[in-house]
Amino acid sequence: MIIWLASYPKSGNTWIRSVLISYYFTEDGKFNFNDLSRIPDYPNKIFLDKNIDVNKLKDGDIHKFWHESQKKILEQKKAKFLKTHNMLGSFQGIKFTKPEYSLGTIHIIRDPRNVITSLKNHFELNYEESLEFMLNKNKYTYDPQKKNDFSDFQFLSSWEINYQSWKMSKLFPIKFIKYEDLLNKTFDVFKNLINYVDGITNNQNKFNKQKAQNSIKTTTFSKLKDYEKNNQFPESVLSKRDFKKIPFFHLGPENNWKKILS
Repeated sequence: MIIWLASYPKSGNTWIRSVLISYYFTEDGKFNFNDLSRIPDYPNKIFLDKNIDVNKLKDGDIHKFWHESQKKILEQKKAKFLKTHNMLGSFQGIKFTKPEYSLGTIHIIRDPRNVITSLKNHFELNYEESLEFMLNKNKYTYDPQKKNDFSDFQFLSSWEINYQSWKMSKLFPIKFIKYEDLLNKTFDVFKNLINYVDGITNNQNKFNKQKAQNSIKTTTFSKLKDYEKNNQFPESVLSKRDFKKIPFFHLGPENNWKKILS
C-alpha cells in the first residue's frame, strides 16, 4: 500500500524524503543522493503499463491511469513511499486515490509567505506571478524538459485548496509536519515521524537513535546544497534564460518572508 509524501511545491518535501530514505533504506542512516529514486515522484511513467505510449498522452491524460497504477502497487503487498504535489481531490471526475490503496500520508506544510519566494526562484517568476501561481485554482505542473511526455502531470489547484484537500480528508491517517518545526525541532519531529510510519506499517523495530542522528546530520540544508553543487541533482531545472541549472536548494532557513517580502 502507499504512504503518500505530499505537499505543495517548494514546501520541504525533498528534505523529508531524504531523511526517510536515509533512515529506512540504508544500514547506517547516512544519506546518498543516488538513493532519491527509492521514493519516486507520482505520477510517473514508471508506474504505467509498458503498452502505454507516453508520447501520445496529452495534458492531464495521466489521471485516467491513477487507479490502475495504484492498484498494481497494492497488489505488491508492500508499503511504498510515493512523493506527490497533487491535491487530494478529483480531476475531470476521477479521484486521485482511494482508501484501499493508501496506508497513510505525511503532509508537509510551509508558511506560504516563504513558499512564494521559493517558487519565484524555482520557476523564474516575479512576486506577482508567483502569487498568481499560488492563487490559481486550475494550476497544474509537469516537466517541460521532457518533450512529448506528460506522464508527470500533477494537478495542484491553488495553495489553499491543495492544503485543505489533505487537511480535511478522513480517507486515511495523515501526519502533518510544519516545515518551520522541522527546522527548529528537527530530532523531535523526525522521531515523531518515524513512530508514525512504524505505527501504520506495524514495524516492530525500535527507534534507532544513532541512525536517526546520522540521517539528520547528512541531510541538513547546507549538506544538500553542497551536494547539489558538486553532483547531479535530478530535480534541478534548466533556466529558460541561459539554460543553466537553477539551484534547487536556494535559501532554505534564510528564506524569511519578514526580511524579504514587501
